[in-house]
Amino acid sequence: MNPAGKQMRMVDRRSFVKAISIAPLILGAPPSLQAKSDAAASTREHSLQLDERFNLTLARVLEGESPRYSDDFLLADVKPTAERRFTEYSGDLSGRYIGALATSARVYGTEVPRLDALVDKVIALQKPEGYFGSVFHFQSPTDADMALLWGNGRLLVGLLEYNLHHPSKPVLDASRRIGDFLVRVSPLMLSKEIRDAFGAQHFASSYICWTQQTEGLALLYGVTRDERYRQLAESIAAVVERRPGDHVHGYLTSLRGVMELHALTHDPKLLKQCEAAWDEITASRDLLLAGGVPEGWSPNNHRTEGCGEADWVRLNLQLWNATSNERYLASAERAIFNELAFNQFATGDFGHRVYTETGLPAAGAARAWWCCTLHGLRCFPDIRQSAFRTVEAGLAYEIPVDGKFESPALSAIAESNLSHSSTARIRITQATKEKIRLAIRKPTWADSVQLGLTGPGSMSSLQPGYVAAEKVWAAGELIEVKYSIKLRSENSGNDRQSFWYGPWLLGASAADNAAYFNELTVENRLLAAPASIRNSGAERVFSVPIAASETAYSQAEYPDQPGHVSLRAIAEQTGQPTTSWELRFLMHRNS
Repeated sequence: MNPAGKQMRMVDRRSFVKAISIAPLILGAPPSLQAKSDAAASTREHSLQLDERFNLTLARVLEGESPRYSDDFLLADVKPTAERRFTEYSGDLSGRYIGALATSARVYGTEVPRLDALVDKVIALQKPEGYFGSVFHFQSPTDADMALLWGNGRLLVGLLEYNLHHPSKPVLDASRRIGDFLVRVSPLMLSKEIRDAFGAQHFASSYICWTQQTEGLALLYGVTRDERYRQLAESIAAVVERRPGDHVHGYLTSLRGVMELHALTHDPKLLKQCEAAWDEITASRDLLLAGGVPEGWSPNNHRTEGCGEADWVRLNLQLWNATSNERYLASAERAIFNELAFNQFATGDFGHRVYTETGLPAAGAARAWWCCTLHGLRCFPDIRQSAFRTVEAGLAYEIPVDGKFESPALSAIAESNLSHSSTARIRITQATKEKIRLAIRKPTWADSVQLGLTGPGSMSSLQPGYVAAEKVWAAGELIEVKYSIKLRSENSGNDRQSFWYGPWLLGASAADNAAYFNELTVENRLLAAPASIRNSGAERVFSVPIAASETAYSQAEYPDQPGHVSLRAIAEQTGQPTTSWELRFLMHRNS
């Protein structure tokens, strides 16, 4: 085990109180169901819990092998040396590593003792001109120079995220020098000549290597208030565009930077730009069934990428925080429960999956340790921080995931057990003697929401889409949230159906349905809509037993011998070796 792993502190998993007396309130259904204390609901099982997924990836980054993130391995892209792939992206892997772990430490309270020493080693390798890596050609940039710009942009973000957690003058000085380097090259990099020269055909070394500097420059402006960085970020924002076939991660990172700048300047045109981009993406074929996006924009949209999935979640959360528009939160939620969860490997890595018109074959899956694993890790803190948010009347629980909220007036911790009992529990950890409203969002996939709490308090559903309790809270109080969810189907194009249980997309996996998969798999037809099953068999890590379903199907190769197929949440892929999944199904013509 890596020494850092031995000293690493994972997220504290404290169980809730075992029994409480619950009073009911239902949003969207009559208040007739008396919620009961359920011992199983208070037990954290192997399931789709956000903190367990975070811990899996954190352990992989700090303790995992194949490859091991040693200091020498990380520093190879800032020296640079050619001992591994992609060291020409100078600062990319090292910057992501620093930023993901520093942000995790700030949000989750994890500890990585060797991070400080690594940061010192990194900033010691900065070139006199302010950049990291190989020689930059200031007069006539090549693909290698674009790669260097990309890596320096990721390193700038990582250093600033480290500085946010652990303020450091040497780190901030190094960040300023990168910013000054970007200001120096900006006249050339903003020119039409360079924009045209590095089109989508360059992909990971295309013009997005420059436009993604919006994120680091916005963060740098936020901490220094140096107008040069703001002005440059605005100039870059003005040339961000979605080019056919281009790199999705680079484009979405550029937009996330624009949103960071909007959060600082409140310039409405920056928000309008990102909302228009969201409209364009969601109206295109590049918004995938599971809620994510591909690695490349059409027509280069043949596989997914963990970085792009994480960016899409984070961009939607930024838009939600800026606008309170439900569509952005619903979009993030769909991706969190499906595309992002499916993308996470059993090792904790994130990476690539090829996809077809009807599903996701096992062939072509790849752990992208050089970017996606770390970018996936960086996504978890943003999700955790978005579980709760302050609203005018008090506090709102927005996404049924693990989360934590702290304020002088009220602090709370949420633990979700949605995948086993369709519940989440909120524990008050600190409260004052003032009356505060706690509102719970009713997602569109839930028929109703029940709210049970201990002790007296007024409850209401006056705010559309929310159920709320208002009272003087006390530390130790528990609130149980029960989501009423069921199976549903959606038209999925070309006479096919997709099936959902609450927020989860269901699929047929080859691991569970060997006979279903053969040469004519896509022509199999379901004889009826799936039905939920109570006894779903042995559970796997990250299983979603509440969504387990089955139905009969007609085998395309021998239709006179029907069989049975089980459908499970695709999020369960994390808990097993990579396998093939079918997601869009033909129905029998008489069904």
